[in-house]
Amino acid sequence: MSKEVKSRIHLLIDSIKDENILQMVMEDVAYYADSKDIINELSKEQLKELNEAITEADNRNTIDWIDFKKEIDEWKKDSCHQTFKKIH
Repeated sequence: MSKEVKSRIHLLIDSIKDENILQMVMEDVAYYADSKDIINELSKEQLKELNEAITEADNRNTIDWIDFKKEIDEWKKDSCHQTFKKIH
């Protein structure tokens, strides 16, 4: 980023008097300063799975929302049941 752009940003921030607005600006800037591309943090296997999922979606090889919710509900029930069995 050019020094000119940074200087203009600093001047704009320096001109803000409202503490609440400064807080909002800080949160927004912090978000963008810390943002990472999650793709860079995926393993090769995860990236492969993501690409496969994108291809399936592009090919309309998907399930509808109602079926998805049913599968998630079944998974939750099974997961809770397995956890309960481990505890007791």
